[in-house]
Amino acid sequence: MAGYEIDNATIRQLAEELGIDGIGVTTAEPFAELEEQLTNYRDLGHESGFEHPVIQERIDPRQTWPNAQSIIAIAMGYRTEQYVGAKKPAGLRGQMSVYAWGMDYHQVLKQKLDQLGKRLQELLGRPIEIYNTVDTGPLVDRAVAQRCGIGWLGKNCSIITDTHGSWVFLGQLVTDISIEPNVPSPPPQCGDCPDLCLKACPTKALVNPFMTDSSKCLSYITQMKGFVPEQYRAKLGRRLWGCDTCQVVCPKNKDVAFGTAIEFDPEPEYAFPDLMRLLDLSNKQFRREYGTSAAAWRGVKVMQRNAIIALGNMRETQAIARLLELLSQDERPEIRGTIAWALKKIDPDATREAVAHAYEVEEHAEAKQEMAWAIEDPA
Repeated sequence: MAGYEIDNATIRQLAEELGIDGIGVTTAEPFAELEEQLTNYRDLGHESGFEHPVIQERIDPRQTWPNAQSIIAIAMGYRTEQYVGAKKPAGLRGQMSVYAWGMDYHQVLKQKLDQLGKRLQELLGRPIEIYNTVDTGPLVDRAVAQRCGIGWLGKNCSIITDTHGSWVFLGQLVTDISIEPNVPSPPPQCGDCPDLCLKACPTKALVNPFMTDSSKCLSYITQMKGFVPEQYRAKLGRRLWGCDTCQVVCPKNKDVAFGTAIEFDPEPEYAFPDLMRLLDLSNKQFRREYGTSAAAWRGVKVMQRNAIIALGNMRETQAIARLLELLSQDERPEIRGTIAWALKKIDPDATREAVAHAYEVEEHAEAKQEMAWAIEDPA
């Protein structure tokens, strides 16, 4: 083992025992090559705001964990065999990203990492320092996964694994023990693919191969607070949460293996929520029904706003009556304003008078602007 406390074969065996699809190890040395990239990303205004704010902490694990020696990366495939048979229920239904079709991956991977940490302590017979992160830590998940040999970075800015393509969740365990590292994954293997992901991106958020403007990404936009900028609303279609387009078109995702974690088997109501029912849920009801989904953390308001946009894009006349009720009753300006936009899309002639009345009593400037179409000359 050349001085390592745990060898790589042992790590792979633990992964198999715990039902972890992919695993790899790297040292806790800085990811120095990321500094210029992250700085440029910020300078160009491509951050979404969800990123960890301190670049040096994203680059150097020991800025956060001074005693760190090794980082273990794990990957779990989330397209299960049941995904193929998942059917959209009847009714007016929206669309969730596949990653939100089952249980919240943060909880599932965190549990796997907790179990892995306990097994390492048992093997060594002494307490060790263990920190695990899934999506919320300072480290750049994809850079860690690549250096751990989990997979390589595709033009769509996703880690692509040999077994499951890019349909994987990533997590890391940082520890103060010395573990035999893996060989990093090779450079990008996109080959001669004619930039299919860039061409398919609805908002052109993939501005260049290997570079995303996260502020334009529909996955981010579905999660942002407040009003969705108008130029992105039609692009959302029926999307309520997330976007899978760049993964769906990727040739490397054809014929990949299914994940085996039953926690990620699709729940129809998570996959295709009933839009009209969603409008009537209280935040408490939403948390109770969707609380085990990765889409629950923002609460009901963002999801209801997205549902209204979906109904507008679908031009669903049967939604008009309920939308008009909410227009006059809802206390949230982003809901009232988004409803006014949707009603214009669905049937402006039938709803003009009601929206004009709402305009006269509206006090919120942005919501009022969304209603202004109703007092303008329709000609």
